[in-house]
Amino acid sequence: MLKLPVSKAELNLTYLIASKWSMGYSDKIMITISNPYRWLVPTLSLAMALIYLDWKAGVSALVLGSLSASVADAINSRLLKKKTDRVRPGKQFEDIRSLGVMNHGKKSFPSNHASNTMAFAISFSFMFSWTAWLLIPLSLLVGYSRIYCGAHFPLDVIAGWLFGATWSLIFYNIISLLWTFQY
Repeated sequence: MLKLPVSKAELNLTYLIASKWSMGYSDKIMITISNPYRWLVPTLSLAMALIYLDWKAGVSALVLGSLSASVADAINSRLLKKKTDRVRPGKQFEDIRSLGVMNHGKKSFPSNHASNTMAFAISFSFMFSWTAWLLIPLSLLVGYSRIYCGAHFPLDVIAGWLFGATWSLIFYNIISLLWTFQY
């Protein structure tokens, strides 16, 4: 089991976001942002619009994002979370609220939400660079919402972002390399 202690600074930042900066009216907003099922229709709508604009790049972005997020999600949930000792803040500390329905598991490292959203953001950005201005900030917002909702510590979210971006980069390079060898 990999020991990942929570530093004093990280714990203070978690309390700041999940307690001091939380306000009743923003709870529903953060719970909604934190729910991946709420992002399904907008993501597919964006993908369809991009496929309409450029079908090859649009399909490539959707396949690359799906592949990257799926692999990152599987490794996170089936390997990394089982091999680390980090417990969600809302389950570990009584004075940190656990908001929303997306906090079922006990383990928190790394954040699958952060990983998956960043994998899609980077994948779409490879094919349509202008989408980076929209999708990367949305991924950052989802990560913030996971801390706000008491599901993750900041390191969990940062690791998730890096992991999702890394898988996207790996698959993009593999696909680019394979594409180059075809011609």
